[in-house]
Amino acid sequence: MREVRAASLTGFIEVSYYAGIDPFDLLKLAKISPSFLEDPENRHAARPVTEMIERAAAVSQCEAFGLLMAECRSFASLGPLSLLLQHLPTVGQVLDALNEYRRLMNDVVSLECIRGKESSAFCWVVAPGFEKPQTIDLAVAVGYRILTEALGGRWAPEIVHFRHPPPHDLRTFQQFFSVPLEFDARFSGYSCVTASLEAPVAGAEPAMAGHARRLLELIPIAGEYAPISDAAQRAISLLLPSGGTKLGAVAANLGMNARTLQRRLALEGTSFETLLNETRKDLAERFLLASSQSVGFIAEMAGYSSTSAFTRWFASEFGESPSAWRNRN
Repeated sequence: MREVRAASLTGFIEVSYYAGIDPFDLLKLAKISPSFLEDPENRHAARPVTEMIERAAAVSQCEAFGLLMAECRSFASLGPLSLLLQHLPTVGQVLDALNEYRRLMNDVVSLECIRGKESSAFCWVVAPGFEKPQTIDLAVAVGYRILTEALGGRWAPEIVHFRHPPPHDLRTFQQFFSVPLEFDARFSGYSCVTASLEAPVAGAEPAMAGHARRLLELIPIAGEYAPISDAAQRAISLLLPSGGTKLGAVAANLGMNARTLQRRLALEGTSFETLLNETRKDLAERFLLASSQSVGFIAEMAGYSSTSAFTRWFASEFGESPSAWRNRN
């Protein structure tokens, strides 16, 4: 069962009253005890919580309900994880730690990183069945607040992306985010110049970060089942830009040998070649539609050593060249 911390409902009471609805009626309907909210570390099945937030937005007709909840969150609401993030030395390491320790926050979203030589994308991946506008908005907005606060306002993404259409009233979104916004995007998350990820974090303390990691290791979290195909696809996404299109490289990333990975993928009815192709297709679509990067750059991100090879593969999959596909879409 996927779970969330009680901290994920920070601001729910206040925003409900602001939007003109009774939060306790909604809590009762969702069968969530008000006492659950008293300790931010309490954990609850995720589905009733996320459905209640979506219901609150619908009943109040407040499209920015999740965003307003994020405004009530502080860096400290991350709990012990905040102790680690504020002492890591670079932006990139803060982003990596957010995903590494995501299950201390919830089992619903994860942050996938796709890094290129010039540009990088950080995508909030929402678990199947939970891809709702308020859930997405809350994840993107809380992540944005965490990053900007952890880094003392010295870093911000170039663009914030949302997969859903724009709300009728953009003012709340424009006030919350100080950077350009893109809706109907191929992913929900952030994009930035890759070099900015190496920017040093003022006040970073490696010794304190080490202490924080040891503290986090003491927090008990139940194990979660994840298909090996999901883990393999994530590894492929991470390794593609550096040319990691070999079965052995992906298997090593997952801590197993190539034959074991092949066997486990076969048990799930798929193969390494299928996952590689699917990942390339998703990445190519995402970058062609959601960025102005050159076809050569996208070819490199997809793991091709030449633009011509990428173009031949793309035409075989999509029936036209990358440039023609981008123009038509």
